[in-house]
Amino acid sequence: MLRPRFPLFLIPLALLPGCGERPPPGATGQAPPPKNVLVTQVSTQDVPIQLHEFGRITSPESVDVKPQVSGRITEVHFKDGQEVKKGDPLFVIDPRPFQADLEQSQGQLEADQGQLQLAQRNLQRDEQIGKQRFVSEQQIDQDRTQVQNFQGAITKDQAAIELARLNLEYSQVRAPVDGRTGRRLVDMGNYVATGGATLVNIQRQDPVYVDFNISENDLARLRENLAGHTLRVDVDSPAKPEVTKSGSLSFLDNAVSTQAGTVLLRATIPNEDRYLWPGQYVNVALTLQVLRSALVVPSQTVQLGGKGPFLFVIKPDHTAEQRLVTQGPHFGDATVVSKGVQAGETVVVEGQLALANGMKVNPAPYKANGSETPPPDGGHDVTENNPGTGPDQRPKPTPAQEVKSAL
Repeated sequence: MLRPRFPLFLIPLALLPGCGERPPPGATGQAPPPKNVLVTQVSTQDVPIQLHEFGRITSPESVDVKPQVSGRITEVHFKDGQEVKKGDPLFVIDPRPFQADLEQSQGQLEADQGQLQLAQRNLQRDEQIGKQRFVSEQQIDQDRTQVQNFQGAITKDQAAIELARLNLEYSQVRAPVDGRTGRRLVDMGNYVATGGATLVNIQRQDPVYVDFNISENDLARLRENLAGHTLRVDVDSPAKPEVTKSGSLSFLDNAVSTQAGTVLLRATIPNEDRYLWPGQYVNVALTLQVLRSALVVPSQTVQLGGKGPFLFVIKPDHTAEQRLVTQGPHFGDATVVSKGVQAGETVVVEGQLALANGMKVNPAPYKANGSETPPPDGGHDVTENNPGTGPDQRPKPTPAQEVKSAL
């Protein structure tokens, strides 16, 4: 008896082993792998509370040297840009006319002194003879007047001598202050007049002033911290921010500008190495106070959520815990956390975007320069190598992935 044969294609596929539906992802019961994160510990640090402004360097003494007598310049005793001390010779204005005036005044003094002596002897003689009625009272009065005239002439001669000596001294133009000379504005051989054109400018460069403005909204805080204290001021140039010069606040203006709503401040900065230059533009940091032993974390540790600032703390079992925190002031690349964490706790610095409460993590130490520590999630920098990603973005799916997801 022949058995009926069925075509193989009629055999239900469900009867074949291994041909059932695949389980949905995550139904296998396997835990997701730990997330790679960079971590650091909450540290304590003295944090300055600062106001950051822009300022200009000015010289405490800037002098335009001008001639105090008229004449022709016969000598120049310095080079442009030279450091000079107070009293150093700069120019010589032809001194011969002033020397002649001095000698003339001295000669006139000697002549008037001789005339005074003669008038005094005549007066003395007439007064003695007048007792015997041989000289009239009118003659005696004339003798007294003559004495007084020559006494006045001598006083005038002495003043003329002092003026001549002063003019002779002014013919030697000397540095009025310590400082650095600028470009010489008058060459030898030129005629200069009293109070005329500037010969050279001298500016003192140690110490220097830095003038800057703060908002009137910060004035109250400044005055509170200024009472009985010396406030520190740090300056650096935009070209070399790593080089900082420090000084102290020395001046607070007596009024707020009605046009700008700012108040002018001035700090005095030692400048022995002449690093700062008058007229230079600088960044200014005015320290109002210092928070002692404040809790500090790198600034990127703190994230902003719907309920406020938060961060992730790593527990001893390598699980993440999200905590709300209270932020304090920023200082450099660090942020003060006044509430929410304790000193020594481990927090996530990078890799927070893929974290949630209770997730397992694979922590690696965070280094501020980032040169030796690989970034999380794969060990490559997705920010530079993939233009569609960043620290706050997930990789964008390709069109094929979008279709597969829709199916």
